[in-house]
Amino acid sequence: MNGNTTKRYAVISDVHGNYKALEAFLEYCSTHPVDGIIGLGDYMTDSPYPERTIALLKQMREQYRCYMIRGNRENYLLDNLRNDRGWKPSSASGCFYYTAGRLSQVDMEFLGNMPEEMKVIIKGCPELYICHGIPGNVRGNVDYNPELKEISLSNLKGKYLLGGHSHIQEIYEHGGKTYLNPGSLGLALDGIGRHAQFAIIYGDPDEWKIELCSIPYDADSFLKDFTESGLDELGFVLNRAVKKTVTTGINYVINCVTAAEKEAGMPPDLIPEEVWDKVALKLGI
Repeated sequence: MNGNTTKRYAVISDVHGNYKALEAFLEYCSTHPVDGIIGLGDYMTDSPYPERTIALLKQMREQYRCYMIRGNRENYLLDNLRNDRGWKPSSASGCFYYTAGRLSQVDMEFLGNMPEEMKVIIKGCPELYICHGIPGNVRGNVDYNPELKEISLSNLKGKYLLGGHSHIQEIYEHGGKTYLNPGSLGLALDGIGRHAQFAIIYGDPDEWKIELCSIPYDADSFLKDFTESGLDELGFVLNRAVKKTVTTGINYVINCVTAAEKEAGMPPDLIPEEVWDKVALKLGI
């Protein structure tokens, strides 16, 4: 813990099962001490060995004061327990199928005990409101709909809103209020690749100051795990899109889904594999 009156908190979002990026972040925190960590959801899916990510998150909660909410990915996994979503080895749902099959009941309870959004009160600092997308909409994407930032800040009672989901790192100010997106820890869309994004916020009684951070991690080992874990045999085209996103910092996942939906004229879970393969060839995946 810091010895002065300024509080120092790390903010992460959108790990997407990238435990190598999470390891690098926790190593950073061990050499750059923080008073706590704020997690904005989407810790799971799309990556090998999700149980390793869960173990690191539990370790993180033991070591630091943590404020953690869940994102739409956690909601998908929890909903699948109540209502089988029909996930199977495929481009559309193979990564979900793989993740759900490797998480225990205890793991699911760990995720399910997180709220979707919450007010965070840290003594001696201004109030924070944290969500995954926007308040009231876990999938609200401020990159696709920039007006959501202004609307959300206008409706905010406090001065600081923290959200993720878009994977785009940014600070936005409107009407004397501030929106922070720390970017994605696991699938950063920075146009570079092989980096983990997060933010450090410094709080005193008057304000929070923000530092946007980006650090490298062992992406090569992470990419090898896709084959060693068996995920390559289950996730097909979207699995390859995830890996290309890791190496380029470009959102090949959404580009692939959008192109496949346009080509087939149907939702992803109904798209034939030959269409996915055709789109993959066009995108160089």
